[in-house]
Amino acid sequence: MPLLHSTPPARRRTGFTAALFLVLGSATGLAVHAQDKYPSRPLTIVVGFGPGSSSDVGVRQMLSKMQPKFGQPVLVENRAGASATIAYAYLAKAKPDGYTIAYVSTSLVLAPGMVKNISFDPVKDFEGITLVGEQYFALLTRGENKGMSLAQFIEGARREPAKYPVGGQAGTTQTLNNMMAEAGKLTHTYVPYAEAGRMMNDLWGGRLAASIVPLNLGLPPQKSGQGHILAVSSAQRLSILPDTPVMQESLPGVNLNIWTGYFAPAKTPRPVINFLHARITEAGKEPEVLQRNSDGGRAIFLTPDETNAYVRKELPRWTALLKAAGIEPE
Repeated sequence: MPLLHSTPPARRRTGFTAALFLVLGSATGLAVHAQDKYPSRPLTIVVGFGPGSSSDVGVRQMLSKMQPKFGQPVLVENRAGASATIAYAYLAKAKPDGYTIAYVSTSLVLAPGMVKNISFDPVKDFEGITLVGEQYFALLTRGENKGMSLAQFIEGARREPAKYPVGGQAGTTQTLNNMMAEAGKLTHTYVPYAEAGRMMNDLWGGRLAASIVPLNLGLPPQKSGQGHILAVSSAQRLSILPDTPVMQESLPGVNLNIWTGYFAPAKTPRPVINFLHARITEAGKEPEVLQRNSDGGRAIFLTPDETNAYVRKELPRWTALLKAAGIEPE
């Protein structure tokens, strides 16, 4: 008859085996902890536009500053298409371990208003790391109009709208054109372009009165004398163009920017987010990077919480702006 209080053989542990178990368990724990050190392998930055695009160039320009701070190689993976929504859908499904992040722009909050049936939520499916830059638009005309002011352009467009067609290349420029038209009571024609080169040729050839372009594309012709920037879309005048007015000086309430930053999949651990935030902002504050960012806007560095709050605020704003401009999801 078995003893009621006997210990089964499998559960018996001598002092020696118990000590050995404790040592091995501690060693295993240390090994796991060592394996968990972040980052311990290369990181991938997903870009929603193709090689040579402004987004791609912006990321690659920072790589030389990022890699020493990460202590691991940083790779760029281009997943272009559908207004960057292919890249965003990929990021939303990526493992939230900090090894896959994305360079994100205003296109994230434009997506619901421009692309049908997106498979991600711009707010819920991503964790902000930081914003790094804010860019503006320029209303660019030909250099022969150097003496023209924005007020004069508006006056001419009201008087003879057929002679003042304005070109643009994206939903953002169409939105800005609509804001200008509403504020200035303008009925000029907006001409959308798929290619910047063709739009600029039409501007220089006189088939357009002006084009709305990213400021960094408007600065070279301004400096060479080929073009003349009538106004920029920033809220205040810029130090690089102190004599150039902002749009809202003649069109109250008209100011618009696009932004860029870095995001991770939702549920990425906060210590990892904090690590990425610290290293990316350090790289972004390097003098060379700051200089490049100042060409078309300004550098901004938000905390992860501020970045998430910014996206929550921007989403309904851009949805309303796109709707007002008559832009429907395609």
